[in-house]
Amino acid sequence: MPAGVGRPRRGSNKEQAAAADRSGMEEEMAGLSLSDFEFFKILLPGMYEEALRLPALFARELGACRDLKLRLAGAGMPLWDVEVFADEKRGDMYLAQGWKKFARAHDLRDGYLLVFRYDDSAGAGATLTLTVFDRTTCRKPYVHAGAGKASRGARPQLAIAEPSQFAVSLRQCNLAAKQNQYLNVPVDFQDAHGYARRRRVELRMGGKTWSVNLKRGRRALGDRTALKYGWHQFCVDNGLEVGDTCFFKVIREGPCVDDDDEEWEDEWEDDEHVLQVEVRKKDGTMLT
Repeated sequence: MPAGVGRPRRGSNKEQAAAADRSGMEEEMAGLSLSDFEFFKILLPGMYEEALRLPALFARELGACRDLKLRLAGAGMPLWDVEVFADEKRGDMYLAQGWKKFARAHDLRDGYLLVFRYDDSAGAGATLTLTVFDRTTCRKPYVHAGAGKASRGARPQLAIAEPSQFAVSLRQCNLAAKQNQYLNVPVDFQDAHGYARRRRVELRMGGKTWSVNLKRGRRALGDRTALKYGWHQFCVDNGLEVGDTCFFKVIREGPCVDDDDEEWEDEWEDDEHVLQVEVRKKDGTMLT
């Protein structure tokens, strides 16, 4: 062999392994399509509140698509709009605008594991369906507000319609002395709208508004949320009586807030969760 010419250099074992991995990845990607995609994310502190980074392989397949819809796994769960943000400098893509409200509304927390599945078969466009596992490593239950009445043993006075509506026929406990007045929110409704992380709601009727604080109580069969402080004034101002039926409908979702999350509260103080209320009096007349 001529002087100065060395033997062809063979790559190290690590280099050969890396090359094999790249080759295998390229072959795997060649056979991928979005309809085949599933991925998981573990929610780490400070890494998901504002935006959620998408895996590189999924982002590459997603390409120029910038509008996605999110929904929880399960029949009839509502769709949430979210925008995809591309960081051209770093080459990363994120679930951005819309993600924060989705995470708050569904009480997503540090340590949760989320399994995403891409689905465009329902005619709703590009959709990611999420299955959520909480810190117990078990699937977190979410109940569509229009489902499961019989299985949950709903009482006759509660009528649950679609995810944004419920109705209650008023009883004496709903119209007791001021400090004792309350109105329980149906469990399906409170779960669907993240009431575990809400402080208050706004009631609207007849062009007026009432701010009502939420009170949560722990029970053996699960926590229960009630309309509490401010509910009395709503009843007095509208002359409500036992036997009247109140119909509640969500007209603005609003944020979900931790009890000690003052910064979030200040940011969204004018963006409350709003319920439109209509009342059918005992004589059949309607208050709207």
